[in-house]
Parts: sequence; structure tokens; C-alpha cells
Amino acid sequence: MNPFIVYLIFLISVVIGPSQLAKWSLFVTAVGLTAAFALRRSFQGRTMVLLGMLGMMLAESLLFVGVSSYIDMLGRAPAHVASWDYFSILHAVNLGIVLIGGIAAACAGLFIGLKKTRIGMSKMFPQLQFLGPAPVHVNETAKRLACLAGVASPNVSLVDSGVPSAFTVWANRKYSVALSVGLLESLDDNEVEACLAHEISHIKNGDFTVRFLATLAKIALFAKPLSYFIEPAVYRAREFLADRTAAQLIGGPDALISALSKLKDSDSLAVTSPEGLMCVCNLSGGKSMLRILDKQPDLTTRIETLREMKRA
Repeated sequence: MNPFIVYLIFLISVVIGPSQLAKWSLFVTAVGLTAAFALRRSFQGRTMVLLGMLGMMLAESLLFVGVSSYIDMLGRAPAHVASWDYFSILHAVNLGIVLIGGIAAACAGLFIGLKKTRIGMSKMFPQLQFLGPAPVHVNETAKRLACLAGVASPNVSLVDSGVPSAFTVWANRKYSVALSVGLLESLDDNEVEACLAHEISHIKNGDFTVRFLATLAKIALFAKPLSYFIEPAVYRAREFLADRTAAQLIGGPDALISALSKLKDSDSLAVTSPEGLMCVCNLSGGKSMLRILDKQPDLTTRIETLREMKRA
């Protein structure tokens, strides 16, 4: 059974007693069926389900702390709890965890917020050498795609690296897309357009906000291992959604499939930034043994998903 459900049932049994578990079981079953349906339907639905799970976990923590605090104020344990000391310890531990997680999430949110408004790309990535604006035809392509997507056109910069890569950054209150020299040299114009469409799709889909919320929730829920699996799942879902949106912007998935296939065996450009500030297109895909913890889906799956879209 899902560890979150087990933990939720345990807390419910402590606070309200086992007599109410039947009702909660029906509720959890209904939520599970709805989630399963949404996961099959769309990547947007998958995101909403995953964020909903994080929200439920946060609500459960706050609810348990609130109810147990009220019981603690009354000075007597629930009838079904044999040891008052046991209940008091559980309440204190959960209260401490919630406070630590909340403070950490607030600090992280403040830190990321300040980064967004005060730091430019060159300061954010001192290990990279930016060559200035991308070629005129690349900027024109980005403007056209942004117009189709209904978003403000981002600045497009060129990175001095032979390794094919692309990433989007939110800094100084604006979006900027960076493309490596290696990307422009490895791909033809249609494939470069597809990569730009992918990056602009992150902007169109609000992925910075979605990832930011998922990361803050994981920080707040640091003591709950399930959150460490949900957050990267949100990131992967947004990558698949960006691929789908990009294919719609450029009239089909062929160019993006071609770009990903060409660059499948290349090494991705290693760039780091505070969580929530950037969306990276790692064209080499994930190679970790623990794929479930990867924030980037592997290229084979991305290509196959695009091919399924083409067949549909």
C-alpha cells in the first residue's frame, strides 16, 4: 500500500479512533480511482494529482497538529489511546517537524524570490561563458514561437560550449533562453526550432511556478520520504507536457523527435541553479540507476511518447 496512505490511516486512528477508518478508506479509494484516471489522461492531470498528493500531505500534517494540540490543551488522551505520554510525544514530534519544515520552506521561497529579482544569468552561472545574443534568425524564431504560444518573447543568449544543451531561466523579472554553440552546430534549423519550442512551452505552461511549489512542498515535508519521489515526478511530467506543447506549436513532433534522437548519446551541459529558477533540457537524458529520483525523463521514453502522439 502507498506509504502516504498507511501514514495517514495511522494518524487518523490515533486522533479519531479506528471506528472512523471505514469512511476514510472509502474516501481514499475514491481519490485513488480519480487519480488513476487522471494519470492516464494527460500530463497536466498527472501534475495536478501529484501536487494534490503534496497538498494532502501538508493538510494532513497541519490537521493532525491542530487536532492533537487541541486534545493536548484539554489534558486528557482520547479514549482509544492507552498512554497519554505516548500521545504527547507524538504530538511534540509532529509539531516540531511541521515548524522546521515550514520555516525551511519559507526561507527557501524568500531566497529564490530574491534570486529571481536581483541576479542575472552571468552571475547565476559563473562557470559558463555567455557570448551575447543568439544569431538573428534564432531570435526571430523565438519571437514567432512566443507569439504563437501567447507569451512574451524571451531573450535568447548563446553559451560558449560545444556540448549541446538548452535551458530557460527566470531572472531579473524576465525569462531568458540559453542555447549552446554545440546545439546550433549539431542540429538543423527545424530541430533548433523544436528545442526553442520546448523551452518556450515551459514558459507557456507555467512550469516555473509549478516546480517552485513542488520544491517548497518537498522542503516543508522533509520528514516524509514520499515527497522526495513526488517532486521529481512533477518535474518529469512537466517535461513531457513541454514536449507535447512544443509539438503543437511547430505542427507536429517530427522535428523534436529528430533532435532528441540525434543528441541521445551526447553529454548534457552541467548547469546548476537554485530550484525553481530554471528549466533545463538535458538532451542526453537521465542515466541514473534510480530513475524514479531523476527530474529529467530519459530520452528513450520522451521519444516514444512523442511517437505515440504522432500515431494518435
